[in-house]
Amino acid sequence: MAQNPTPTQQLSTTVKILREKCAWTQALTHESLRTYLIEESYEVLDAISEQNPELLKEELGDLYFQVLLHAQIAAEQEQFDIEDVSQTLNEKLLRRNRHVFDDQGHIRDEITTDVDEIIRLWDAAKQAEREGKPKVRKNAGLPAGLPSLTLAQKLLDRHTRAGSDKAESHQVSEVMRQKITDEQSLAAALLEVSARAEELGLDAESVLRATLSKQYEAEFDATISPKSPSKR
Repeated sequence: MAQNPTPTQQLSTTVKILREKCAWTQALTHESLRTYLIEESYEVLDAISEQNPELLKEELGDLYFQVLLHAQIAAEQEQFDIEDVSQTLNEKLLRRNRHVFDDQGHIRDEITTDVDEIIRLWDAAKQAEREGKPKVRKNAGLPAGLPSLTLAQKLLDRHTRAGSDKAESHQVSEVMRQKITDEQSLAAALLEVSARAEELGLDAESVLRATLSKQYEAEFDATISPKSPSKR
């Protein structure tokens, strides 16, 4: 007796039918979808901020739709499908979480709760994945399309963990430590910097992005395709 498809299977079928029958969906490409992927990600963040479970469920669905669309487009080009995406992610999680899983993917009898050790094992697993592979990504492996403030913080974190000289050149001064002690004082300082940038007629995002590009040899891509169709 055939089993009823799960909601996830039904959704995958719906996306496939839309690609076959809907002219608007047929016109979508990996490139034209970039702007929607970013927009839906920010809408998920808004739902989290509002602490609204129903809204979060809906927005996560919209974001998942983007994943399914990219996988379907790739499947049509005989590159990979959503099952391949799931398999690749599962294998990565098993590899990188060696504090939970052993080499065969079995759950360990003893699992460390030392966060520093967990991070060390994670970093070691990532390094092992890179060995023997050509370097194809810059920005310490971070997406170039991240907002510059987020990218700056993550670049500093990764360079610090790697013991890079570049991170040492951005040590926090004692004056800054005294001025910024919590979320409120940090927010006030960021707003003050933003206000000063406005007074100088400077775009803070662009200034920081240019500095990161120069000091960390970061490369940045456009995150919105000019060929993106209007969102419906």
